[in-house]
Amino acid sequence: MARKLMHAVQYFGYGGGTSGLKHVEVPVPIPKKDELVLKLEATSLNAADWKVQKGMVRPFWPRKFPHIPGTDVAGEVVEVGPGVKSFKVGDKVVAVNSLAVRTHSYSFGFLFPSINNSYAILLSFLSY
Repeated sequence: MARKLMHAVQYFGYGGGTSGLKHVEVPVPIPKKDELVLKLEATSLNAADWKVQKGMVRPFWPRKFPHIPGTDVAGEVVEVGPGVKSFKVGDKVVAVNSLAVRTHSYSFGFLFPSINNSYAILLSFLSY
């Protein structure tokens, strides 16, 4: 059975700026131990993301291409991996996923997996 696909923005090598970013479809990530998968409502490209694309942190990041950039995210938990106790499906969360803790690079995609200790519950009086 084929895995579901999601929309994402990615690049295939260093450099290229915004013209190097391409809209693609990729398989929906499956959460591993201690990971969450979010349906994103908001994400951003910040200075760290542009430095990665320029190759300023190679060979450390990205470890391989193609790469889906993005560090800051907000969205709703749609799936939890084994070992996740602090979050449940339906929680609205925000996260800053540093290169040090990121296990995947899916921020500029529709769904996003990452280690659950980098998340915080979005307070009910705030919105995305």
